[in-house]
Amino acid sequence: MSDPNRIADPAEAMFAWLAAEPADDPIVDLAALRTHLVALNEGAVSSARLQGCADQFDIRVRDLSNRLRPRLLTATLPLPRDLHQAIGDLVAALLDLAAVFRRLVEDLRQRWLRTQIVEAATLVAQALQLLSEAGFNAVMAGSTLPFGLWQHAHALAVGAARQEGGRDGEIGAQARWAFHYKRLLCLAVVQPESLTPRELSWLFEYLEGAAGRARLERAPALLDSAAYWIDPAQDSPPVAVARRAAPDVDGLWCFDPAPLARRVAEQIEWLENRILEAEVVGLERDGELLASDLSGLPEGLTPVEVLSLLRRLRDRWSAPLLREQPRRRHQYTVQVCAGLRAIWDLGRHGESSARLAEWLVLNESPGGYAIMCVAGIEGVLSAGMALALRRGAGQPWTICIVRWIRSDNPDQVELGLQVVAQDFTAVQIAFRNADTPHTVPALILPQLDSVRRAEALLAPAGSYVSRRFVLMQEGERLYVAQCRALGLDLQTANIELFQYEIDPYPT
Repeated sequence: MSDPNRIADPAEAMFAWLAAEPADDPIVDLAALRTHLVALNEGAVSSARLQGCADQFDIRVRDLSNRLRPRLLTATLPLPRDLHQAIGDLVAALLDLAAVFRRLVEDLRQRWLRTQIVEAATLVAQALQLLSEAGFNAVMAGSTLPFGLWQHAHALAVGAARQEGGRDGEIGAQARWAFHYKRLLCLAVVQPESLTPRELSWLFEYLEGAAGRARLERAPALLDSAAYWIDPAQDSPPVAVARRAAPDVDGLWCFDPAPLARRVAEQIEWLENRILEAEVVGLERDGELLASDLSGLPEGLTPVEVLSLLRRLRDRWSAPLLREQPRRRHQYTVQVCAGLRAIWDLGRHGESSARLAEWLVLNESPGGYAIMCVAGIEGVLSAGMALALRRGAGQPWTICIVRWIRSDNPDQVELGLQVVAQDFTAVQIAFRNADTPHTVPALILPQLDSVRRAEALLAPAGSYVSRRFVLMQEGERLYVAQCRALGLDLQTANIELFQYEIDPYPT
């Protein structure tokens, strides 16, 4: 077969490349794909052959997406420059191909043939699937959703809904195009920058079978406070009614993920019971509990990780996240110690061996900060991890949780932080019925006005497995106490935060 790179005619080179086996290196294949997509958009293929050619590109670009996405699972932000460039090119290719399908849809609609309504809906579904892939790849790489994505998605959905007919009620209840559109909406309202790449990859598969439960309607006169409004004329994601009232304009849509949240609540109850049964009979809490034929849940996370993620998904699809305190813009540097273990070492051994970095505060509120790196990144950064910061040497450390992480270029990372304590004490804890008999590092957090009345512990994810545990604090004397957890306050992929008390009836 001829080498596609040596064929002068763009159309012939394109068809030769599509007919050839994909390159072993997906980045090499991606470069060729971008070149041939340019030719496709410049009219290298006749109108009669455009749809068949687009279908072949659809297969190739989604194969590339499936081969590149696993590289994001173990990567840390900011991404290495070559991987950042590759994901950016992949997202651009997905958007370019979605634009080709949108053009095919518009050509079909201009003919006004009712026999082609089903064909047009299929093309809309393909375009929205590509946009959904682009969105998930972008957020897994720590980037914001690309400019123009929402405008394309809204235009495709509005056109498909108009072709279906009807002026009131649910939109596209059983339509394949509506499923892909809802999957993109579900992603947007869950605050994807607060999830790790592994969690986002799991969510992408989970929504494959669940996104259709969410409701999409033409906006009624009175919107539920837990719902979202969409202005299809804008390049904007859905907006929570609780955060901003819907404008008085025609054509608004309403998105309600509450039915999906109810399904998630059922799965949480099922999984909690499975884990409890496993503990009673002495089985490990491993992946066998999540057999897909029983759970209907994707693989890729442990049962404890799935339970943590499902709880957060339920909360965010049940009620929108609200900003409770005003933010003030600032610009000053702070010292940062990232990671629960690093903070614990700092508390135990002092600053002599601590890894401290300098970051810039962009804005702050009584409950948190937004900060940006200014002197290079050291160590691993992840959504949901613990982080300590202070304004200068000798000042107390503020303990925070990374609520979101964003990196639109490989030289910069921004973090959104939630303050959970103004001081800490390094201790060790050991829970009853834990998978391992060893102690784990933890931080005692003092009471925090208007947030919690009791002391709390910040521990690695998966530590909280029973009500009772042993706490050990080393100092001039070793302090050991049996304690009782009062309930889980916060859980992420990296940490668990729970209030506790000294057990009045130790056993």
